[in-house]
Amino acid sequence: MKNNLFFMIIFSILACTVMADDFSDILQDLAVQTACLGRYSAAQTGVYVTSRYNDPPDWYDPPMMANRFAAMSGSMTRTITFYGICFDYAQFAWDDIKKYQKMYNDAGMKDQQWYIASTKTNDPYTIILYDPVSREKATVISNGVYLKEKSRHSIYAHDGATGHAWIWIQHKNGTWYWIDPTWTDNTGYVWWGIVKDGSEIQYYPDYQYCVASNYPKPGVTNTETRSSNSTYTEKTESNTSSVNSGIPKHFGNFFIGYNYSSEKPFGFTIGGHSFYSSWNLNMSAYFDGVTSGTNTFDGLTGEKTDNGLEFTVGYLFKLKEGVFRLPIGIGISMTDEYQYYHDSIGNTGWYGNGNLENRKFIFEAGLQLILFRFLYLSSTYRLIGLSKSGFTIGSGFIF
Repeated sequence: MKNNLFFMIIFSILACTVMADDFSDILQDLAVQTACLGRYSAAQTGVYVTSRYNDPPDWYDPPMMANRFAAMSGSMTRTITFYGICFDYAQFAWDDIKKYQKMYNDAGMKDQQWYIASTKTNDPYTIILYDPVSREKATVISNGVYLKEKSRHSIYAHDGATGHAWIWIQHKNGTWYWIDPTWTDNTGYVWWGIVKDGSEIQYYPDYQYCVASNYPKPGVTNTETRSSNSTYTEKTESNTSSVNSGIPKHFGNFFIGYNYSSEKPFGFTIGGHSFYSSWNLNMSAYFDGVTSGTNTFDGLTGEKTDNGLEFTVGYLFKLKEGVFRLPIGIGISMTDEYQYYHDSIGNTGWYGNGNLENRKFIFEAGLQLILFRFLYLSSTYRLIGLSKSGFTIGSGFIF
């Protein structure tokens, strides 16, 4: 009963962790994906937009996500990219959500609640939400696209943006999120957050989606923001259930290290992109000499040992980005019981059949601590065969 209660607690923590992290991933992924496809073109602006430069730099480009774009395009041999302004970035993001709406709904998006958000020139205090529609239903045309105004909100735009366009997405719990693909491309890190207390609150970007080294970090003054009133907050809401959209990460793609098990002391863990596999062996009886078969021996002692292997596969869920991860895994233990013997002519050794017939399922959960971004320490609790407890400890390198 205690073991079952332990796993109920662990999986409750797991559910909250998935909800907290995966919606963040899918939104930041969308901002980066759109930034990779777009190239900001001042020649096509024609209107006033907020920008530090006449023609801002483009930090993201298609080669950064070449494999993903190839998979998305199927049999197509080209990736559709675009030159444009902030509205074009917003429209491409809006179109992606429409094309993959089920994925976003599964991730926690409410019904069809996603819109192009914009502010007018010199007015950062009114955000207007639009839907692209047919010409007959349109109330306004922007950059050649027919739009219908959905609603207006007395909300202060992120960083005081005016003459600008980006995306709003509502979660099932009612929270509105925003992402700005244009400024993501122009600065090299994700601009995103939630709508709260009359403002678009800006969250710190996940460092794994950043390509610029000066991305905003807690406790660090950032001098490259668009205005002096930029503010950033830690993401604290745990309000989603989701699917990971699969953007390649810039850090932590691969890790390997030693893994000690209380049952099998010789082991290692290897993994990448948050998936992992652990292998542990105990071959002590073989080192001392083993006799296999069906013969019986005189003088069998009471000393026994289990030889064989354990392996698990699992997923590392983020608890705190770049610091703590939660490994959850399943696997199998395959062992034989060996008994020490001595026969009538003085031979001694271990006796067993060598078929690894004793097989039990393994469930494990634990904690991984990341140090300096390239080292980790880990420990897990293992439940073997739903009755026997064990543990692992390990350490290694992250590449």
